[in-house]
Amino acid sequence: TVLGKAGIKVSELCFGILPMGPLQADISVKEGAKVILEGLKSGINFLDTAQAYNTYLHINEALKDYSGEVVIASKSHATEYDEMKEAGLEACREMKRDYIDIFHLHAAKEDKNVFKKRSGALACLVDLKKEGVIRAVGISTHAVEVVVQAAGVEEIDIIFPIINKVGLGIIGGTPEDMIEAIKKAHQAAKGLYAMKALGGGYLIKQIEESINYVREINEIDSTA
Repeated sequence: TVLGKAGIKVSELCFGILPMGPLQADISVKEGAKVILEGLKSGINFLDTAQAYNTYLHINEALKDYSGEVVIASKSHATEYDEMKEAGLEACREMKRDYIDIFHLHAAKEDKNVFKKRSGALACLVDLKKEGVIRAVGISTHAVEVVVQAAGVEEIDIIFPIINKVGLGIIGGTPEDMIEAIKKAHQAAKGLYAMKALGGGYLIKQIEESINYVREINEIDSTA
């Protein structure tokens, strides 16, 4: 599948790396790398991580034993230009990559003022894209209104919204409201991949039903 106007080709399933890091399961770099490598060998080519997850080393270790193409998305809570620049360079350095495919404003619970609050960070991502340090600029969000607003922000290539069948974590609306926002973003040619299809693990006993719910949203390009 292809992520909107960014044209980045990814597998229909995205491997969310957060749970193996110190914020959650806190498994070792070696064990995490084994899990990532299993995903890559199974056909997933798309990994999602973040500066705050502290999982860059897990990914780097996995990629030592993998020669295929891998698309990596990362994100940072940075608000200012210089802070975001260091975040982008850190991701390249820690994962030993020449560039990061997608870099997001990490803005899970921010409201529609996020683009004003983080104007410096957004300007930096635009420049990093021009310099080839990243391939696409994105935003990760839990808020319906931010997805709607991001649809109209020219600099944004990719949106990573939360969506699951029971609405866990969605801010400012229902799953139906988020799907309508996703449709608007898709119409604006944004690439879209879905966050927390399993509600952060709460829907793990309904895994097939939960993943299929998100996969059946036509405007979603990939599901984490």
